[in-house]
Amino acid sequence: MTNPIELMFENIDKGLNSKSDFRTLINIGYNSKIVQNKRVSPIKQEFIRIKKYIIENLDELVAECIDSLKDRDCNVFLAKTKEEALNYILNEVKNEEIIVKSKTETGKEIGLNKFLEKNGFKNKVIETDMGDRIIQLLNEQPSIPMGPAVHINPKDIADKLSKIYGINIEPIPQSIVKFGREQLRKDILNAKVSITGANVLVADEGIIGLIENEGNISLITRLVDKHICLTGIDKIVKNWYDAITVLKMAEASLDLQGAYVSFIKGPSRTADIGGVEVLQMHGAKEVHVVLLDDYRSKIKNTPLEQVLQCINCGRCFLSCPLIKILGLNILTSEFSRGPIGLIKTYLLAENGLEESVKMGLFLCTSCKRCELNCPSEINIPEMIIYLKNLAIEAGYEIEAYKKIQESILEYDNPFNKKILKKISF
Repeated sequence: MTNPIELMFENIDKGLNSKSDFRTLINIGYNSKIVQNKRVSPIKQEFIRIKKYIIENLDELVAECIDSLKDRDCNVFLAKTKEEALNYILNEVKNEEIIVKSKTETGKEIGLNKFLEKNGFKNKVIETDMGDRIIQLLNEQPSIPMGPAVHINPKDIADKLSKIYGINIEPIPQSIVKFGREQLRKDILNAKVSITGANVLVADEGIIGLIENEGNISLITRLVDKHICLTGIDKIVKNWYDAITVLKMAEASLDLQGAYVSFIKGPSRTADIGGVEVLQMHGAKEVHVVLLDDYRSKIKNTPLEQVLQCINCGRCFLSCPLIKILGLNILTSEFSRGPIGLIKTYLLAENGLEESVKMGLFLCTSCKRCELNCPSEINIPEMIIYLKNLAIEAGYEIEAYKKIQESILEYDNPFNKKILKKISF
């Protein structure tokens, strides 16, 4: 088996030699406005208070949210493991010809698409977010969460889509978007089941909160018969007030303009006939909420609990000098990416520590840019140091680093020899 340290160096070489990564370094400049966005500061401390409250009261919030969602006529399933979540969803989509899906980081976390494809849904799960659909069709590696296809040249997108569909698409964003809209609209209108994530869940009223800028989520949560919402229990807040703050932060941290916000309170209904409330009107007839725990309860009161404050904004990815220098092959796994991805991969992968090392755990210099630009002020460098110590104890260590450490301890310098005359200032 290849040593994870060797795989890390292979990823470095791939990044340095990749033309697509060179384009990423150029395109990533457009995202600098996200990191410098001034809309984050006014709500930052209130947002952090809310996220810390969630961690401290997680069990109580989960119990309250489940009861409230059921009162809204939602079907609720608390999945202790990713396997439980996957099997529940599979049972709910069986016999369907097409499933329309929006961006869901929790879905990526548990490998939802791959799981469904292995269980009879190959080419039947349709990503309705434009960027995710491009990545899906082109079988490319995604970049940042809010712009998974931003690193791909429009000409490459147009050329590959033209080849797939047998038509000629102009290599400009407007033409690509127009084609995507027309194709996706057909899929959305033909689907009876949709899967979304959630930006927030309101515990005391049983409400699903979603934010978007494309309008695809609004469509797939209304036009289908069954809406399945998959999300982590760390997205549950106490009340409306907290939900609004979280959604405002999601919009600000992603620098969304003209975004839609949806609050879903169970299946569609009407009381226009004799004042009797009847479910199943124009919107979804069924709403299923799959709440995923997995690692979340386990890391409470541990050095890694701050991961639960993450909102997947990608700011740590955009801030990281390693990614800008070495490209998309570094700090990347099938579970997550960027500095926070090192922690999440450790928590999610079967051999988490090994996978984190392979991603580039030991390359982090603790420059703290990720922490400084995080809307939650998550101390990512501190958690990475914690993982580095675990990795060293497990025998994962870069030999050159070890020699430097030994030299410093023995000679008080990294040159592995005694220096007779010390430099004076």
